[in-house]
Amino acid sequence: MKERTIAEAAVEVLKAAKEPMTAAEITQVILDKGLYEFNTQDQVGMVRRAIARRCEGYERKDSMPDKIFEKRPSSKYTVKN
Repeated sequence: MKERTIAEAAVEVLKAAKEPMTAAEITQVILDKGLYEFNTQDQVGMVRRAIARRCEGYERKDSMPDKIFEKRPSSKYTVKN
């Protein structure tokens, strides 16, 4: 079975939550449910970067072409419809 990416785990969390969440909230659910095994001490930063790279309106050289997230007020994220 293929290991999921951080972005895939974040999509799973956000779809289940059905409401926008911060990177810290998403990270906590990923850890609680064992959806991804991190190899870093900055787990929230890794989740934030994984989401930002795939976030609508994020245009930098490390951004991904498939935009699957949207950033909402108060630094909360949701899955694009």
